[in-house]
Amino acid sequence: MIIAQTKEGETPLRCNLVLANTDTLVSDNNIVIDLINIFLELYANDIGIKRKGFSPRNIKVKAFVSKENYHLWFENTLLIEKLANFVTEGDGDKWKFEFIPAEYEFRDHQTSMPLTQYNNVTLLSGGLDSFCGAYVNEKEQNPTIYCGYKTSNVDTSCINRVSSFVLARNKNSTLFTFERVDTNKIEWTQRTRSLLFFSLAVNLAIKNCISKVNIYENGIMTLNPSFQTRGTTKTTHPRTIFLYQTLLNNLGLPVRLEHHFLFSTKGEMIIALNDDYKNFIKHTHSCSRSMKNPNYSISGKKACGTCAPCLLRKISMAAYDLEKYDNDYDVKFEGNMANTDYVSALRYFEQFRNAIISGAIFSELRLRKDYYNVPDYYERTYVMLQKFALEVEIFLKKYGG
Repeated sequence: MIIAQTKEGETPLRCNLVLANTDTLVSDNNIVIDLINIFLELYANDIGIKRKGFSPRNIKVKAFVSKENYHLWFENTLLIEKLANFVTEGDGDKWKFEFIPAEYEFRDHQTSMPLTQYNNVTLLSGGLDSFCGAYVNEKEQNPTIYCGYKTSNVDTSCINRVSSFVLARNKNSTLFTFERVDTNKIEWTQRTRSLLFFSLAVNLAIKNCISKVNIYENGIMTLNPSFQTRGTTKTTHPRTIFLYQTLLNNLGLPVRLEHHFLFSTKGEMIIALNDDYKNFIKHTHSCSRSMKNPNYSISGKKACGTCAPCLLRKISMAAYDLEKYDNDYDVKFEGNMANTDYVSALRYFEQFRNAIISGAIFSELRLRKDYYNVPDYYERTYVMLQKFALEVEIFLKKYGG
């Protein structure tokens, strides 16, 4: 489906974004369409331009924007570049943006009535963190529009399984899914995917007169320090959310991103689940290797057990004696010190723990009060980190390393 066309007949989206459920998902707000165009192009360039070894890339993104709003996008160019540069900081990529004015012609189905019975849009990835977020929505009886984006076949399978469980229990909610971008995936880091995901959720919020988008990711993976040696993702880092929210504010879009688990470890999120949700944990998926590596085929039911997200999940489950609820791994809880990926992830979390204990962690995190909506962010972050250090210690005592 093409969201809109220029009067000259050109397609303002280089990549088709297919809407799986209905053709009424896309807002007819020009600024929102621009937002999707820009971050579609960013993501398409991110996955479509091959990296030479470990060398950073210098990429210029060209994106169509509505002619009447061109000045707004021009004024926010540096902000968008700063956002893209930070999210891909682990790779060292540098981004430049060029905006091309266009006039949109809307299709009739894009002017449908909003769904007014919902009070939030929640990102649903099929992972364990967003699954914990769905539990919060059910517990608080939030009528929710869940937004899914299907990056791969594994993603699709996980979203379908999790959403079936969630919607059966929370019948005042619904799910809208966006299919993968129609472009060849050459580069597999895809760190900019979250910015496209945010934009699709903001689109649903504006389309349905909703002012809140919920992001559910644990506070440890959100902070994700690099320790100067490891390339890490900044997809939901407080600075990423701050910069993206600043962009929404500058554009006059009345949507607020809410990061509910910012001060929670993954273990704390899991232990809070009721028994029904704990018993379904094995159907969620956290493995990053299957999302990035086309040669790693796992059918969605088995995870590698060696990547950082898998190991963080193991740490979180083991800290509260919840291993029996987890899914299956190629490399079990006991680990495999002959596996270099497992050793690398294990050493990363050991370094994380040591930095917390020594007090050096805050020099790595680069936090600022501007990034937070609460005055006691430092104290709450400190408490979370202390809990995480203990969780790592429990895991090491159980399974060595």
